[in-house]
Amino acid sequence: MTNQSDSKTQEPLNHSDNSVIKTMEMYQAIITRMAGNSAVCKQWCIPLVTAILVFAVKEKMYELIWLTLIPVLICYCLDVYYLMLENRFRAGFNQAASKIAQQTFTRADLFKLSPAGCQRQLLLKAFKSPATWPVYLGLLVLLMVAYKLAFCHA
Repeated sequence: MTNQSDSKTQEPLNHSDNSVIKTMEMYQAIITRMAGNSAVCKQWCIPLVTAILVFAVKEKMYELIWLTLIPVLICYCLDVYYLMLENRFRAGFNQAASKIAQQTFTRADLFKLSPAGCQRQLLLKAFKSPATWPVYLGLLVLLMVAYKLAFCHA
């Protein structure tokens, strides 16, 4: 015989229930935060690379130009990681939304903000995403051009 609390846990919730709405808002907040973190990676990388290039050219220490590879690679990897997390939480959001639409979302599902999807597959997708690679590829091209120009004028 099941007790009353178990039956309440398995009882489907209405999509207009405040706790269901709050759960979905929490998913959205996580997704927004991951997208913001991804943008911050680009916002920090570009000025950091520029500062290193300016210093290397000003001090005529052209071998330091290659030092810019470190922030480019670190920021690219972080950016990809945040994009992968964003996509996984978006998949979790979609799973929860699907359960709500099918009226199978229960109290047991409330506030279980789990990422979904294959981490490896979404990581590869993020590495190839036009949201990440064009910026960092552009910085790598800038690095190579700066290195060539530095040694042509040296």
